[in-house]
Amino acid sequence: MELLVDTWKAARSMFKGLGVTIREFFSPPVTVQYPDQRPRISPLFRGHPVLLSDEQGKLKCTACMACARACPVNAISIESARGEDRKMYPKVWNLNMGRCLQCNLCVEACPFDALGMATRFEVAADSPEGLVYDLPSLAELGRTHPYSRVMVGQKLGEPAVAGQAAKGGEGN
Repeated sequence: MELLVDTWKAARSMFKGLGVTIREFFSPPVTVQYPDQRPRISPLFRGHPVLLSDEQGKLKCTACMACARACPVNAISIESARGEDRKMYPKVWNLNMGRCLQCNLCVEACPFDALGMATRFEVAADSPEGLVYDLPSLAELGRTHPYSRVMVGQKLGEPAVAGQAAKGGEGN
């Protein structure tokens, strides 16, 4: 009798497993064939930090160093200078993506909304020096790629401050 009960349990378990396999076989796939297909990026995705510009195309950064102080791995280095109008501006602004944790602390620390996290995630280089982005390249990435500014305590259902540069973009 015990043999019949065990056989029944094994057959039931086997058909239950086959049911799961057949159901998943006909469900839509959850993976994409990257790089042929582009993955769908969440608006809250934190990718590559970028420098943002105002409507006139002028960088919002005032070289206050808040982002560099907030960075836990010292991935940001800034040298400031004073312009003719006596305002501070970044003379050098480097980001080492080899060190960057994409933690968003630099974006949260910026009091001038001058930083955003772009949806760009394909950061590859053939040398460590290729992962260091300078001021012109970060400004261009900020102008051409979609970005988000997610703050501490913001829930996934709340709208993120997102932006898209006027020209170009990855179109994610």
